Amino acid sequence: MSMSSGPWRPDDTGRRLGDRRVTPARARAARPAPRALETEEDRRRLLARARALEAAAAALVALLLLGFWQLQVVRGAYYAEKANANLLREVRIRPARGLILDRNGTILATNRPTYEVGIVREAVRDRKALLEWLAEVLEIPVETLAQRLDRQRDLPRFRAAIVASAVPKQRVVAIEARRREFPGAVVQVTPQRTYPLGALAAHVLGYVGEISAEQLRRRGGRFRMGDIVGKEGIEARYDDELAGQPGSRLSVVDSTGREVELLEQVPPVPGQTVVLTIDARLQRQVEEELDGHRGAVVVIDVNTGGVLALASYPAFDPNAFAARFSADDWQALVSDPRLPLQDRALRATQPPGSIFKLVMAAAALEERVIDTGTHIFCPGGKEFYGHFYRCLGVHGSVDVVEAITHSCNSFFYEVGVKLGRARIVQWAERFGMGVPTGIDLPNEDRGIVPSDEWLARVGRRYYPGETVSLAIGQGPLGVSPLQLARVAATLATGMVRQPHLLLRVEQPSTGAIARTPEGPTVPARFSERTRRTILRGMRGSVLRGSSRRARLATLAIGGKTGTAQVVSAARVAEDNEQRPEHLRNHAWFVAIAPLEQPRIALAVFLEHGGSGGGAAAPLGGRILARHFGIPVDRVGVQELTAGAPAPAPTAQEAHR
Repeated sequence: MSMSSGPWRPDDTGRRLGDRRVTPARARAARPAPRALETEEDRRRLLARARALEAAAAALVALLLLGFWQLQVVRGAYYAEKANANLLREVRIRPARGLILDRNGTILATNRPTYEVGIVREAVRDRKALLEWLAEVLEIPVETLAQRLDRQRDLPRFRAAIVASAVPKQRVVAIEARRREFPGAVVQVTPQRTYPLGALAAHVLGYVGEISAEQLRRRGGRFRMGDIVGKEGIEARYDDELAGQPGSRLSVVDSTGREVELLEQVPPVPGQTVVLTIDARLQRQVEEELDGHRGAVVVIDVNTGGVLALASYPAFDPNAFAARFSADDWQALVSDPRLPLQDRALRATQPPGSIFKLVMAAAALEERVIDTGTHIFCPGGKEFYGHFYRCLGVHGSVDVVEAITHSCNSFFYEVGVKLGRARIVQWAERFGMGVPTGIDLPNEDRGIVPSDEWLARVGRRYYPGETVSLAIGQGPLGVSPLQLARVAATLATGMVRQPHLLLRVEQPSTGAIARTPEGPTVPARFSERTRRTILRGMRGSVLRGSSRRARLATLAIGGKTGTAQVVSAARVAEDNEQRPEHLRNHAWFVAIAPLEQPRIALAVFLEHGGSGGGAAAPLGGRILARHFGIPVDRVGVQELTAGAPAPAPTAQEAHR
């Protein structure tokens, strides 16, 4: 039996189930009928479960909302206060300012712990109430405190803005007692500048004060508003060395300002120690001699250029500047007619009078206008350009040594006319007149010489007759006491040295020398013969001339006096003492001691003090005597080998 061909399919073949043949149709018929997916009961059961889940979710959301409401609404103020109770506070720790010492280790400037009050703006609740309370406690006007706070608005709000310094301890106690009522006020200990010797060397040391906006703009970096910096003197000149590096303390504090946790601390680095060339003992002696006068004294070590004493009187107490000045106190100081803030040693530029004859002598000898054998006759004055210029004596025929000794105007009138203005100006500048000395103090006055540049700058015409007055140190000529001290120091050694106050800078912890001064030292531009000739004249001035009131019984010194006219004698009383004080002459004196082996040069300036021989020379003699240990009552006395008494100065010589 044949089968048809085609694809084979399992379903097409039968198979036995038991003894029955099962076909696909029979298999389908044998399957049970399909059942419905869910019944009504199943639907009810599923819906109940879904509703239960929805209710649970709704309850959970309700609980969360209730918790948020409890935190943010019911107890929101409480938790806000708790959150604000812990604040970050960064306290800037001011470094101890470096010491200033004299050459022998005497402390001229140091620090003492003091209190300052600041305001952390982030913690302030009621600014008006806080400022009013602090104003009452500190006795500072509210407006002043507000201005100080506003000037520091650029500080982060968590930093303390300092509004009061040098706060007395009893006021600090009052602030601490009520800090819970007035959050934001903080008290911190900081070093305050102090000057143990008071006004001694005030113009040298200068003073400190709060940094100004202009200083902050120029310096920036480590400085911030409220910092204390040098304002004048050595404090300003060496502020970078003295200031040190500030530290900081970052901590968490509570609402009362109590520290909860210290996060970070950087210790401050103290400033370096500045050692000066000043001798505090000599400085005190100089200032004691100046007491009661208006003027200045400068003493220089001729072999180094170091300034041993630099005094200006009247002076001020720099301790007053370490605390904040009241407006009234500051106004009283700046309006004082005696000008105590003016450093007369550097800024009182006046005609030097007859001391300028030392420069004239060097110029005339070096320019070969005269030599040591040249004699000029002095009949009591000379006529130039149709005008008679008098001399305060009739000296007869004198050479350059005798002309210096007796301060003969006639001699130097003639020498000046022969030299002419240009060469006189050239030699004045060689001796350091009309230019700053370069001393390490700010705001030095350069002085005046009638150079072409100066005449053009001031728009002034120069007349030939002025050369006659210029030759004796009058007219358009202005020098400072410091400049004249350098003139004397140059004549003492034949070397030009830059005056300086810095001896060295030391590391505060080890004493290691960090820096020493570097100043130029060059030979003077005149011969040794010229120098010795001038020194013989200066010695004669002390022995027989207008400087004799400065003589020391046991020490050979050379000197020269000068009297600078404030107004022509023809217009006021001939006697200086009969003039109003502001029309009296200025008195000058320079000296070199000891003359054989010079160690120091001295310049004395007495503003409206009278004559150089009558006022400045005796004062200079007393300073030299005290410095070299000679009894002051021996000043003006000469020990003569023949036993004859020393001649008294003439009236004319006393007024040189």
